[in-house]
Amino acid sequence: MRSFRKKDKKAGVVAIAICAMFIGITFSGCTQQQQNGTIEIKNPTMIVRYDIGDAKTLDPADAYDTGSSEPIFQIYETLVTYKGNNTLTFYPCLATEWTVSNDSLTWTFKLRQNVKFSNGNAFTAEDVKYSFDRVLTMGAPESGVDWILSQCMDTNSTIVIDDYTVQIKLTQAYGGFLALLPFTVAAIVDKDYVEANGGVVAGVENEWMKLNPMGTGPYMLDHWTRATELVLNKNPNYWGGWEGKHVDKVVLKYADEAATRILALKNGDADMVYIPYANLNDVKDEKGVVVHPFDSYDIIMCVINTKASNNQYLADGQVRKALSYAFDYDTAIETAYNGFASRLAGAIPKGMPFYDTQNNGQPLYNFDLTMTEQILDNAGYTKSYDFKGTLYRFNGTTIRIFYNAGNAEREMMAIMFRTALDEIGILSSVIAEGWPQLLHRMYTTDDYDLMFIGWGPDYNDPDDYIFPFIASANVSGDTYNTGYHNETVDEKLLEAKYSADPVVRAAAYKAAYDIYIQEPPFIFLQQRQYIRPWRDWVQGYSYNPVREWYFYDYYKAYE
Repeated sequence: MRSFRKKDKKAGVVAIAICAMFIGITFSGCTQQQQNGTIEIKNPTMIVRYDIGDAKTLDPADAYDTGSSEPIFQIYETLVTYKGNNTLTFYPCLATEWTVSNDSLTWTFKLRQNVKFSNGNAFTAEDVKYSFDRVLTMGAPESGVDWILSQCMDTNSTIVIDDYTVQIKLTQAYGGFLALLPFTVAAIVDKDYVEANGGVVAGVENEWMKLNPMGTGPYMLDHWTRATELVLNKNPNYWGGWEGKHVDKVVLKYADEAATRILALKNGDADMVYIPYANLNDVKDEKGVVVHPFDSYDIIMCVINTKASNNQYLADGQVRKALSYAFDYDTAIETAYNGFASRLAGAIPKGMPFYDTQNNGQPLYNFDLTMTEQILDNAGYTKSYDFKGTLYRFNGTTIRIFYNAGNAEREMMAIMFRTALDEIGILSSVIAEGWPQLLHRMYTTDDYDLMFIGWGPDYNDPDDYIFPFIASANVSGDTYNTGYHNETVDEKLLEAKYSADPVVRAAAYKAAYDIYIQEPPFIFLQQRQYIRPWRDWVQGYSYNPVREWYFYDYYKAYE
């Protein structure tokens, strides 16, 4: 929807005068209106997007966050892809056609010919095999994202038939195989380029590839200034060509302050921005700005570190159950998300198959501090520690609540939660960290208690949610490093993963839910609507909940 604020003629004259005074100054706060009533398009051959945080890595073999996947999707390509807002159809990309055997174990892909990487090297089937084997050999030491391939592939799976044909023999039939191929972990790298720059070492990151990507996609890295900006230029070797309407450059700027991003959008220095839900009123009536909500699969959770080596109290499932009653879900939706979100019943988001296996789609927990205290008291965690004349639980242990700096919604929820915990006698602290630092803390250390964080789809199947969240590390789950482990839950989730029978899958998911929700390693918070305001001169933008950005399709014009 579009809505515009009417301004009187005098105000317009004053605005033009102010603009004239500050021409050439960044963030002047002004845009030039033309005689036809439209606003002059700034940087017409460039898309500028403002966000919070930063990319963590540009190596698709170890990238598992939205900040990293956005530039990777522009630089690299996969065998198949999505287009527009369609999440159900798989389109050719580096593969032009494919077939599958009757037992769903063997897939054969015909590859696109005359494709070059941005360094000029030719793309062949050897690069496909090398890329998949590289992910499986490296084992994604930082992020653990290799599970997406290793759940149904090993290093013997990909076979080169000829220069432009590959065959993939799955270790187990997996109904979501084609759906996982458009994700960044299945991006194709240049074998010769990687081998010349560190190669593949089992269990070890390739430091060169983290900073120096080389793909077949429409854009290539110009420069990356950490925590400031990442700039992409068009790849002159791109097989899709540059005829038609495309932007030559993509600039991703990082600014943690919402006011900076809002000002950049208003004055036209930014074409697309992340704006906190609570601040949408600041731009929704701005002339030339589009504010439109989309349904998404994006969910928000509070991750709980269940490892006793970190916090003996959070290792107790009864404590985690009690904490699930201590969060004010409805108030968070109305305040942090301005109403643009809904309750989340469990690990599977609404809209995906088997959502109703989770308590018939209804959240089990509601805000009830009396219930929280009752569960804690019954479990023996009474208020018995005197700190400055006030009694606290857990022997005065402080629960640390982390969130990523610049994320206003998560900051607000963390502060809300701290207030509730204090009311029931639990000491807590709220800590903000930069996005890469936060991911490192979660992926590679045990050094956190609670963490507000989100998840978007890697591919369009509920297994992409419930398995990495709830399955244990013993069966290659536990992406969030919670340490949660229940053997029966693991068995049920594996049963659902490798069955094509919806009846079997539904029963397995329900059985798993009924167990883990009583000892939850997460507090399941919201499923949000997706809103990223943009200038109305941006054309070709279409939100896809599985693949968020594809700048090659965008251009700037009034139509």
